[in-house]
Amino acid sequence: QMPVAPRCLTPVAPRCLAPPPRRRVGDAFRGYRSRGARFDPAGPASGPVTTQVPSPRPSSAMSAAADAPAEPSSVPSYHDDVDVTKYDEMLAEKVEALRAKFAPLLRNDADDADDAFVPLEVFPSPPKHFRSRCRFQVVATKTKARDAVDAHRPVLSYHLREGGAVTGAITEFPMALESINRTMPRLLDAVADDASGELADGLEAVNFLAARGSGGMHVTLVYSRPIDADGKWFAAASRARERLLRESVMETAETSETGRTTASEPERGEPENATAFNLLGRSKGVSVLVGDANHVVERLRLRDGRLLAYHQPEGAFSNPNAFVAEHTVNWLRDATAETARPALRALRAERRRSSEVPGNAASGDEDLDALPSLLELYCGNGNHTVALASSFASVAAVELSAALCDAARANLARNGVQNARVFRAPSEAVARRALRRRRAGGANETSQKTSFDDDAADDCVSSLDVDAFDCVLVDPPRAGLDPDTLALVKKFDVVLYISCDPNSLFANATSEGGLAESHALRRFAVFDHFPYTRHIEVGAAWVRKA
Repeated sequence: QMPVAPRCLTPVAPRCLAPPPRRRVGDAFRGYRSRGARFDPAGPASGPVTTQVPSPRPSSAMSAAADAPAEPSSVPSYHDDVDVTKYDEMLAEKVEALRAKFAPLLRNDADDADDAFVPLEVFPSPPKHFRSRCRFQVVATKTKARDAVDAHRPVLSYHLREGGAVTGAITEFPMALESINRTMPRLLDAVADDASGELADGLEAVNFLAARGSGGMHVTLVYSRPIDADGKWFAAASRARERLLRESVMETAETSETGRTTASEPERGEPENATAFNLLGRSKGVSVLVGDANHVVERLRLRDGRLLAYHQPEGAFSNPNAFVAEHTVNWLRDATAETARPALRALRAERRRSSEVPGNAASGDEDLDALPSLLELYCGNGNHTVALASSFASVAAVELSAALCDAARANLARNGVQNARVFRAPSEAVARRALRRRRAGGANETSQKTSFDDDAADDCVSSLDVDAFDCVLVDPPRAGLDPDTLALVKKFDVVLYISCDPNSLFANATSEGGLAESHALRRFAVFDHFPYTRHIEVGAAWVRKA
């Protein structure tokens, strides 16, 4: 909860490409040192290949401050070399590793298949300025003062985490959106110039959350000491925010990030340009908002021309690469139209034929073309829910995080979606409930209720009947689907699976009782959300075997 004033509180065709780091305008790129790697088709001995959430990382292009002494490399160990000229090659290497690993599942046994194997649809990221979320450690260093003013002005620098230490200083971060790169030095200058010392005292980290175009920027200053017991921090932060707004840190973002003009429409009751630039101070147990909004608004354009707007709150998960997220929602819509709906129609027709009584004409043929319904597990802030709602008669979206449920509901309302509901619950709890209900012959349960049953009067999980849905979409964490959720998912004729760890997807498909026993892989997409890392995201469309 955030109090008030000093409040405590383009779509592109699939291909192979990737993101680079950059130096200053006109300078050559330097690569990051490579200690991390490549997608490992075998996966680590004890688990999935991707063991850490990708985080922003500087390149050698982000050199240390000019007057600083020699210091550790600014490159952390969890990234490959960043060389924009090698991006295609690096992405192709990941793609070929995936092709080899999934070869047994990609064999195409469909009657109308033109190819022996299901093709891989590859969606690259821009080569630079693609990341909208970044976290940096802040280090204050002592230098010889040139005059009395300098003696009181701290020298601050950005760093990345490297194990229990930090990397060398960073002066720019080419993976981040240009608006973040413009703001980085200006923010440190504003903090260092604060005569009260409130902003610099105890500052240990800065989190940037931005959106492309005019969607805004939100910066969180994290402190190791209590802040705002007397309102001094709020006053200093207010001055800094006014200064940064005057410097127009966002003035060129609208065209430089997206190449097109996008209007920023505020939410109901939200001031005009509320998300332009806002600050949040955070210390143990305290959050102090300086500004009008605690979120940014990202926009994703669909291939049909519609522009969707997403409320992305501070402190909650949001996709860090909106360019590739745009590819993902468009692929899901295409997979729904070209694969899921035709497959569901064919399966319905086959079941109808097999249940017909000889001599009786079939009735209700119009039902074959009725829009299907969708159950979505791990829906997050409704990124996929909003985009897919128009492709289904109804959507039930399940998410554990209360903050993300609130964001998802806000995004449905913002985009005028009326045929979707959000249910707060762990997906595995929904799966266990549904499996128990099936074993009980469909009887309604009156026992073993969870603490989520009364969450949001209209959308409590006890009112969710998963048997009423035709298709399921899952976007699980890196570990993949747990046994109960996998067992539930297999009950559906069509499964859309977005995976941030291909090894987990492969295990869910090929293990005993896995998806591949009952379903055939019909579509397979590769989304390069995290260039220059071992991380890769994939999408798979599964259809029940005849």
